[in-house]
Amino acid sequence: PTLSSDGSSSHKGRRSDLNWHEEGKMFFTVLTYASGYLVLIFLAVCMACGLYYMAELAEEYSRLTKKILKYSIFGVLAIHVLLMLFDGFPIFTTMFGIALHGVYYQFLKDFPFVNFSSPMFIGACVGLLINHWLWIAFFREELQYQVTAIMAFFVPCVWLVPFGFFVSVSLGDTVLPSATHSGGLTGGTGEGGEGGGGGSALKGFMSWFGSKRDAAMATSGMSATRDYYGKDR
Repeated sequence: PTLSSDGSSSHKGRRSDLNWHEEGKMFFTVLTYASGYLVLIFLAVCMACGLYYMAELAEEYSRLTKKILKYSIFGVLAIHVLLMLFDGFPIFTTMFGIALHGVYYQFLKDFPFVNFSSPMFIGACVGLLINHWLWIAFFREELQYQVTAIMAFFVPCVWLVPFGFFVSVSLGDTVLPSATHSGGLTGGTGEGGEGGGGGSALKGFMSWFGSKRDAAMATSGMSATRDYYGKDR
């Protein structure tokens, strides 16, 4: 070991610095986890706001949303075919994804209305779960794909179209207890508007959760002065 100007060993100095860093990691770890959870909460709030705004846009411009979903399905089908032909993706899994998006395309006939109790909708939900399992099993065997590459596949080819339907499809006023709020960004569908007859599914579920919140506050002796949409009661 080399000696410093005062005769002490440099190894001792490095050892003391190492001990200081190890002792200081306790608070830094707590700070890291706390900051990470705050970021996750912030992202969740931003995502909820973005989803609600997208639901408003989809409700206001239902014809344009239908076209976007239609061409999104065509694009995803083309991606499946290209991946199967040029990158050797499994035939059965790829054909299952193509067939599933063919089922999604059938929902466009009655868009923006979807019957959640219909066999086709239930089958599409089950097919979505099976599609997830098939692709996860494939990428688990193909270890050369990194997480970023897998996410780059799942976002457009698995999640895009179901997510678009979830944000844009409409509910009847009798589906949920409080799904009676409808109207787009301008507060309704005026003459010649494109909006559907009911609120979107996303807004309906948010309103339903809002009604549950009001019921819980009522049982505890509190009352909300505003409804779920921020309007005075």
